[in-house]
Amino acid sequence: MYLIEKTRNVFRRALQEYGPRKIKRRLWNIEFSRGRWDCLDQTQGDCLYPFIEKHAKGGSILDLGCGSGNTGSELAADSYRDYTGVDVSDVAIEKAKKSTEKCGRADKSRFFESDILTYVPAQQFDVILFRDSLYYVPRLKLKGMLDRYSTHLRPDGVFIVRLWEAGEKYKWIVDCIVDHFAVIEKQS
Repeated sequence: MYLIEKTRNVFRRALQEYGPRKIKRRLWNIEFSRGRWDCLDQTQGDCLYPFIEKHAKGGSILDLGCGSGNTGSELAADSYRDYTGVDVSDVAIEKAKKSTEKCGRADKSRFFESDILTYVPAQQFDVILFRDSLYYVPRLKLKGMLDRYSTHLRPDGVFIVRLWEAGEKYKWIVDCIVDHFAVIEKQS
């Protein structure tokens, strides 16, 4: 049984990373609908929040792979002017919209259903956030995607990336960032 579950997870991950947008959206919608990611709905006090608030400087935040959009609902309300959340799952986006309305921030938040590999922002941002979403970017597309998004950063804007380092498994992501972008802060 373990081998079957392990095989299923490898296949699921490959589709979420390399599959066409339609399949990615369907898989993420199933997972959000079934509650697989409910554990991420309440993350008050997240260790990233002080960094986001510091670098947003009351400006704009783009959250790529925003899920239920809790970042925009949980940050200090005066720490940003506008928040844009992007996720491939329309189920997650609907959840994010409801959460934002509930906390009274719908006027400063926007959400878009899109694959982060193809989304094109309409403005520049002080912070572009990748909160556990880079795991699902194919290795050969990571640098190009980060380069493209870097053109949507304000002159003193930053990427904020959260990764869980599992030994060497995701070292290639860290290496890509360190080798091609200026790292101004690193928290372990």
